[in-house]
Amino acid sequence: MKQLYFTILLMGCIMAASAQSSLTGMRIFVNVPSFTEIDGGPALGLEYRIRDNISVALEGQWILYSLSNYVAENHGFRFTPDVKFFLPGSKKRYKWFFAAQALYKQVNTFEDYIIPHYENNTQVYQELRAYERQKQVFAFGGRFGIQSTFGGKKERFYMEVSTGLGFRWKGTHFLQNPPEGSLKRGREPLLDIEGWNPDVPYKVRFGYRL
Repeated sequence: MKQLYFTILLMGCIMAASAQSSLTGMRIFVNVPSFTEIDGGPALGLEYRIRDNISVALEGQWILYSLSNYVAENHGFRFTPDVKFFLPGSKKRYKWFFAAQALYKQVNTFEDYIIPHYENNTQVYQELRAYERQKQVFAFGGRFGIQSTFGGKKERFYMEVSTGLGFRWKGTHFLQNPPEGSLKRGREPLLDIEGWNPDVPYKVRFGYRL
């Protein structure tokens, strides 16, 4: 009977140790480079490790400003879902990974236009009015990187660094078009190229395993 109790106790200890060393479960994270993107703002996300070698994540960003046009009133959001496939390393640490990701971003900006007013084909005055312009971005691609845990025996904290290659499409339109003959005040924003273009996604995430 003592041997049976000892066997049950030993199996319980093994199961507890396995549960502690497992990488599965929910995580929360912040993506640091989101503050330095052209459309900048804080980005937070959730990642669920389904198994030690696979996880799904969703990152959301609140866009507050534009680095290409400091005077613009930017507001918008971005969603970036991804799926990671981890490679088994030494001692089954599963640090290195490949990821497939998609992206949707929507940013609204108010731009000032000078509108001339005429009477009898003669300009009598000019009006300054703001018009709202909306930018939409769709992207997809892949990333390769490393996710490493730290923080004592339980290693609750982790850091992820990754980069990759993909494609993105960008289009813009006015919610209300400026009148014909009006003139935009200020310069056009930098790097405002519409259509399909290469994309180089990169992430530097710091997170906590719940």
